[in-house]
Amino acid sequence: MMYIVTCLITTEENNEFSIIGATADKKSAAAMAAEIYKDYNKVASFQNIEMITEWLATRSSYSFRKDKSHRLQLAITEVNEKNTAPDKQIVFSAAAEQDELMRKVSEALFEGKHTAQQAGDGNTATCPLN
Repeated sequence: MMYIVTCLITTEENNEFSIIGATADKKSAAAMAAEIYKDYNKVASFQNIEMITEWLATRSSYSFRKDKSHRLQLAITEVNEKNTAPDKQIVFSAAAEQDELMRKVSEALFEGKHTAQQAGDGNTATCPLN
């Protein structure tokens, strides 16, 4: 069994997805992911990092939000030589980002912004949100 450690950092400007590494030991994978958290959250205490390491070892994922627009998501994915169930093969899901986009669209519609326009290329329809 191998464990792949992945990281998604979401900011206002972009989303950055990284494969951190792979290891044969789940506790090593949790420690690897906790190091990413430690670099991301510079004010985290030793006790906090130990707690997150334990959480990652048991739950295989952790999400930390610095503020409204900055988030760190860590995941440990088990990789078996045999095919695994489809729900265990998901490495990244953008559902939360899609939900946020739909919330913004709903808010714009509620505020009376209900027009769409075509982008400069003439093929892409857009609905600008400010």
